[in-house]
Amino acid sequence: MPDETPALVAHRCRPPTGPAVTVLFTGGSGIRPGLGRELYGAFPVFRAAYDTVRGALDHWLRLPLAAVVFAPEGGVDAALIRRSEFGQPALFAFHVAVFRLWQSWGLRAGAVSGHGAGEIAAAHAADALSLPDAARIVAARGRIAPVHPAVLAGDFAASLDSEDAFVRAAAESAVAPPRIPLVCATTGRSMGAGPDRQPLSPAYLLREARRVSHTADAVRTLVRAGFPRPHPCGPDPADTRPGRELRAALGVADRLHAPGRQPG
Repeated sequence: MPDETPALVAHRCRPPTGPAVTVLFTGGSGIRPGLGRELYGAFPVFRAAYDTVRGALDHWLRLPLAAVVFAPEGGVDAALIRRSEFGQPALFAFHVAVFRLWQSWGLRAGAVSGHGAGEIAAAHAADALSLPDAARIVAARGRIAPVHPAVLAGDFAASLDSEDAFVRAAAESAVAPPRIPLVCATTGRSMGAGPDRQPLSPAYLLREARRVSHTADAVRTLVRAGFPRPHPCGPDPADTRPGRELRAALGVADRLHAPGRQPG
């Protein structure tokens, strides 16, 4: 385990005092072999949350998630994370485990949002979707890409089957009122039941699964809707250096500890 910063040690000894922030669960950028490996080995809170999530996901995947994500570098299985069917579940597990780690350090989420695959993580973080339901939806969503390889190959039946399975998973899931405000990153509207809210419906989720989404667009939408400086939760696609996950996580801990500063 790496040496812990004074900020991290202090956060284990004091209650949360920082301002509530808007957490934005990002889409597919930054998915890579070994995603989460550094945090998994360093922080028991991350490891416990990750193991819980991957246990729920494995029921719906043709290979255990850990066999793909933590496969030896350069191996055949390691390359499978580049496929949406494993990449999106891997990202979901990373999202949830990072969020639980941040919460253990004192982060208070005033609202959550997500774009792309991150929208399901946001719904789960807000307790609008249980972990079993969210895992099933994520696994089904992973078989749908914004640009369908099956369609490009002329296999329209396979594409329709994957969309039908996704809609069925969403329709059979129980959607609860969010305990943390859940915001649509496409429209800026609050999500949930009610005339002025965006319902987390199967049709909406399928429409979003077909979209090509970008973090910058989601940030602009949230800012216009009155959620300044949304804080991204997800891998940094621009940082490819060893130790990137640990640097990012400890940087968040330091900013949480600094008086009056948001982790953005």
